[in-house]
Amino acid sequence: GTVGLGGLCAALAAFAPGSAKADVDEALALGHHHKDKHKKKEEERAKREAAATGGSGAAAMMGPRVGGHVAAVIPFLSVTDEDTTVIFGDFFTVGLAPGITLHLNERWALDFEFIAFSRWQFEDDGTPASVSTSFVLDPGVIYDFGAFKGGLRLAMQVGEGVPFNGGIVPIIIKGFPITEHLKWFVELDLPFFVTGAPGDAGISFSPQIQTGIAF
Repeated sequence: GTVGLGGLCAALAAFAPGSAKADVDEALALGHHHKDKHKKKEEERAKREAAATGGSGAAAMMGPRVGGHVAAVIPFLSVTDEDTTVIFGDFFTVGLAPGITLHLNERWALDFEFIAFSRWQFEDDGTPASVSTSFVLDPGVIYDFGAFKGGLRLAMQVGEGVPFNGGIVPIIIKGFPITEHLKWFVELDLPFFVTGAPGDAGISFSPQIQTGIAF
């Protein structure tokens, strides 16, 4: 009877380690399965959110990323301390705006933009029509609010006959995805400039629409 009980205990002792190891292996495998499943769900959610805001899966991920854009710019109104003029009635201006964007994370970005403008000023009360070309440097910071993006640029006009100047440009951007890494966007720019020359100073406000492709 004693030998039989000892043999039974020995058998149980021999079986227990293997059974415990099997339980541990099964638990580890189950844990890895749940972890992989959760990771896939998070990646899919990030892609859906990026698509909903006009971005891409890559843009929604953490970490710096370099992108850019190219767009056409149409100022539709010009308000100065001297007069107010409107597009087609008093002038026609078109600009080309390439830019390089450094995405710092899924929300913040630095945008290095420059715009070349060509302006046709129509004849007015005996003043002959004139044409001019100018250049604007307007780097800024952009924040992704989700449904849209907003930001602020610092700007300076460069060109022959352009006076001493400086400006700020609040912007609002709405993107529409084309592919995972490409989108069409529409942007409202609200540039406010202060200009100065010896014996003279002025202000100007020229809202404009910008639209193009971002990547």
